[in-house]
Amino acid sequence: MTYYYLKTLHHLLVVIWIFGLIYSAAIFLLSSRLQEDHQTKATDMGWNIWRYGAWPSMILGMISGMTMLHLRLFHLADTWMQVKLVAVILLVALHVRCHISFRRARRAQNQMLTKGPTQWAKLVALGATFGVFFLFLMGLKDSFQWIYGTVIATSVTAIISFFLAKKT
Repeated sequence: MTYYYLKTLHHLLVVIWIFGLIYSAAIFLLSSRLQEDHQTKATDMGWNIWRYGAWPSMILGMISGMTMLHLRLFHLADTWMQVKLVAVILLVALHVRCHISFRRARRAQNQMLTKGPTQWAKLVALGATFGVFFLFLMGLKDSFQWIYGTVIATSVTAIISFFLAKKT
């Protein structure tokens, strides 16, 4: 019974984490298009979502995920779990990369924000792609065709989101 409560909490925290990744990058993208007086408010809002939403949910999501894995160690032998762990490592790397970009943008508000709207759009696209990947992996993990569904859904999302990011 404890496992299922942890699983629900873990999924909720991961959704908040990915939302924080996508939404913070989107706010920085929008603030790059705003005038100077509104940029500060937008970047402050993006930074607050990042600091009080994305970071805590990442840390608590990792703790709940490791606790679940500890309760069911036999999942380590499953291919989907190995794929998920690699994707989590990549998502943490993206999180750290976003954090570095957000801190740079916050320090040099006008210079960084006006230079890189395409960079912010790419971060939004990456976050959305990871979100779709995790949703399909968790939804189809018990299915025989989980690999094809996850790869196809993630690929289509990545293609569409990076195409839209280039238009920015």
